[in-house]
Amino acid sequence: MDRVTKTLLAIVGVMIILSPIGILLVWNYNGAWGEWDVKTIEGMVGHRLPGMEKLSEVWNHAVLPDYNVPGWEDKLHASIGYIISAVVGTALVFVIYYALVKFTTGGGAST
Repeated sequence: MDRVTKTLLAIVGVMIILSPIGILLVWNYNGAWGEWDVKTIEGMVGHRLPGMEKLSEVWNHAVLPDYNVPGWEDKLHASIGYIISAVVGTALVFVIYYALVKFTTGGGAST
């Protein structure tokens, strides 16, 4: 493995380990910025957004809903759930990327 790849993987690893900071920082503030549902947005802007309502129902089959393992509600377990969610998400991105490279290059990128 070359130096750039090792550095990139180290950065991704650090980001995965630091991912629980998001839940710990907003634990008492009703959720993270930008992770609002349709009703919260309606309260913020004063009216319903039909396009957002329609899109909010398109996909509701998350592997780990709310970036957590179901039943892990306390801060320690939620932090571990965030790390697990980050690992799963990162792995899915790498698998999809690898599959796309294999598909588009006809067998893989040369190194």
